[in-house]
Amino acid sequence: MTGQPQDQTQQAQQAPWNPLAALEQVGLLVLGAVDLVLDQVQQATDRGQGAVRRSDVRELVADGMKDLKARGELASRRAAAADSDNYLELMARRSAERSTRTAAAAQPEKTVPRHA
Repeated sequence: MTGQPQDQTQQAQQAPWNPLAALEQVGLLVLGAVDLVLDQVQQATDRGQGAVRRSDVRELVADGMKDLKARGELASRRAAAADSDNYLELMARRSAERSTRTAAAAQPEKTVPRHA
């Protein structure tokens, strides 16, 4: 039984190493990788052009700047709080104080009767 894959395997084993064939294989691999990279660059460029064509680019940029400013303010507050205490511990302490005050305000005052 002589199948074609078996014949190719025997030919590959019998044929001496050919540097030109190896170079061709490497060249094809490199060309395939370059083609893939260029395709990805083209897709990214198309997405970028689509974003530039949008009519609300100014609003997107303004919203992005507001978000970045808010993030910066939060980060600076965390950094300032981190100097004195852990930020999460500080928030937990404030929350506990707030719930204690709320619970105390919700309870009616108990008066102790005076004995004469």
